[in-house]
Amino acid sequence: MASEAHLLDGLRAADQLLGAAGRAEVEAQLAALERRVSGLREGPMRRAVCAAWLVDLPPAPLVAALVLLLGRARAGGALARVVLQQLALEPVAYAQLDPAVAAEAARLAASAGLGGVGRLLQGELAELDRADEARENPALDLPLGVRRAAARAQDRFALDRLLRDQDWRVISLLLDNPRLTERDVIVVAALRPTRPEVLQVVAQHPRWSTRPAVRKALCCNPHLPLVIARRLLPTLLVQDLRHVQAAGALVPALAREVPALLAARQRQAPTEIDADEVDPGEIEALLAALGANDEESGAEEPSVGAAAEGAAAGPSAEGREGARPAAGAPAGPVGELDLP
Repeated sequence: MASEAHLLDGLRAADQLLGAAGRAEVEAQLAALERRVSGLREGPMRRAVCAAWLVDLPPAPLVAALVLLLGRARAGGALARVVLQQLALEPVAYAQLDPAVAAEAARLAASAGLGGVGRLLQGELAELDRADEARENPALDLPLGVRRAAARAQDRFALDRLLRDQDWRVISLLLDNPRLTERDVIVVAALRPTRPEVLQVVAQHPRWSTRPAVRKALCCNPHLPLVIARRLLPTLLVQDLRHVQAAGALVPALAREVPALLAARQRQAPTEIDADEVDPGEIEALLAALGANDEESGAEEPSVGAAAEGAAAGPSAEGREGARPAAGAPAGPVGELDLP
């Protein structure tokens, strides 16, 4: 399988960096991190734990941990995808690395031919300045303060028009509104032209950034900052990667990475999807596929209703012959069925 081959490539690369013993130690740390993250439900806490783990690693273990994490994610590891997602959406995860450690890790990744790890270490997210110049909303011509107040309100008419706002401060308040739906957030993530700061706010939101459809819409938007797009791509599901590739909206630097990701995960089983990351539509599709398998196996194993009909129809000639008690065996009551 391609996914297993990619995982083995990651193991070999980690062995070259640290040796078998060092790689085993990093694998144990990574497994402990995955278990800890799986037990946390709040996005900010997950991201803080992942960022703290990343900062404490020396250069060689850092590269080995990232290549193992990428290998697990591409081989279908749901928890590894979650960790990658948290690192991708935490704005200070890679920025907190010591510059000397980051530079040495990038050099090691380049010398080992680990382009995927090198791309994770490249670039920093821009800091959002709350004193930035106010942006206009072509769909709702009101001052910034009024639009921010409307983003907290319950007026559906105003909320629909705020979805096209170009000020990230308005969008940040809008994303916290309990009346907002996933479809609304997809409109914000897919809007073009739009400002990169708006997409960055969506990508870093603790609730909406966990939705696969939102992450897919973000990656399809050419205005998404390149550093975010590069870190989001490995967290997408296989079907989302195919959609991103077919959309043709990626910049050339990203479009060249999608075929490699698909080649590594093209044989991934559909049942390896993490239910916490799948929206209801994908869950229904998965259940429908499982139902189809049940129908195929139904021809071999009769249902309870068919067994009951057979019992009501009475035993066949062969069944009556086999039902005669053996010599010396006590005869049961007439009409009593020996059911398991």
